[in-house]
Amino acid sequence: MTNEITDVLNRLKNSTPEIMGGAVISIDGVLIAKVMPHRVDEDLFGGMASSMLGVGERISAELMNSEMQQLYVRSHNGYVIVNAVGENASLVVLVAAKVKLGLIFLELKRAINQLEQMIDKV
Repeated sequence: MTNEITDVLNRLKNSTPEIMGGAVISIDGVLIAKVMPHRVDEDLFGGMASSMLGVGERISAELMNSEMQQLYVRSHNGYVIVNAVGENASLVVLVAAKVKLGLIFLELKRAINQLEQMIDKV
């Protein structure tokens, strides 16, 4: 299954040149699959993404009385976008600064639909 998830990540990365990398992470912060630049520390990335997801879920639940769908951090160099993938995982992507976010969100939606089917089987 990890190979199938990696294939989805590769297709996502190749679909738009501004997507620099991505990973699927369990709710515990464990990397399930990744397609990341070599400079990224995997353990640090997994922990931070898990923390972001936890905070996003709490904000959504407490302030919006809803489930979190997406969270992103914007910097001068780009975006870190976190999306829930079912109840047990998240998709995290690194995106360049100069990008049309609508296109990225469309590609993410497609990838999330595929990933949810794969992760639900486990």
